[in-house]
Amino acid sequence: MNNTRVQEWKAFVADVRKEKPLVHHITNNVTMNFLANGVLAAGGSPMMVHDAREVEEAVGVADALVLNIGTLDEPTAKSMILACRKAMQSGVPVVLDPVGIGLSAFRQEVVNEILSEYSQLKGVWPRTILTICGNAAEIQFLAKGDWTGKGVDGEIGGLGSSEEDLIKLASAAAKQTGCLIAMTGEKDVISDGEKSIILSHGDPMLAFVTGTGCFATSMVALYQANRKEARTQTLSILNRTALAILMLTKAAEEAVKTAKGPGSFQQNLIDQLFVLESTPEIWQGSINWRDHTLTEEARI
Repeated sequence: MNNTRVQEWKAFVADVRKEKPLVHHITNNVTMNFLANGVLAAGGSPMMVHDAREVEEAVGVADALVLNIGTLDEPTAKSMILACRKAMQSGVPVVLDPVGIGLSAFRQEVVNEILSEYSQLKGVWPRTILTICGNAAEIQFLAKGDWTGKGVDGEIGGLGSSEEDLIKLASAAAKQTGCLIAMTGEKDVISDGEKSIILSHGDPMLAFVTGTGCFATSMVALYQANRKEARTQTLSILNRTALAILMLTKAAEEAVKTAKGPGSFQQNLIDQLFVLESTPEIWQGSINWRDHTLTEEARI
């Protein structure tokens, strides 16, 4: 990995902590506490305001917005639409986690409404104002593919799991939705439809702690957040999104070294997030980051 690039990343991570972006979450009830502690440890300031009577005012002071449909109900859906509309009108980055979108028509209806809000602003705001962060099954559903998930934790169906297939899937979903896609899994693929970044870090222990996928969404929002000083804002949205996933997965690799099980792993992970930029092991050794541009033959 190019040393100049690593130094640029380290400066970006340090600046995020210095500026402490405010990340507003309308998220699920299962993982809310973990997300709040994780964002705080990684350098941001979390806010969890759900009531429709105040979400627009909350977005008005936020630097980024997370929408997570994990425990969706009607009042939450109404709040999400209001917050999303306000964020897009204000240029506040939105990161949508379509948890278990294949589970019900209700979830699909809400996600479609969010995408509809976004489509009305195409050409006005950068296309990256809305990012979708999810696992392969959720992303495949958005790419209009088959879904063979179980509960809200789906597994990819209809496609193989080769790196090339994953790139094609993320690219197809980006084109279908017009959004930036951050697809998490054993390999993470971040794609805008043409350019993709493939990451290969993390640890299987991530699957034994509820909310690590939700927290990936929060990390993306934290690194995409609008910032006042923006000294290191030269990184593209695509690169900032990939860097967020990279920092989480590298922190996981360090956290598992002294973990005795899922409980201590979660605690260690939050500790590692707290010292990201000053932990030599995060930056040393190989960093499996690969830039990829689809060839004409590879497009689907």
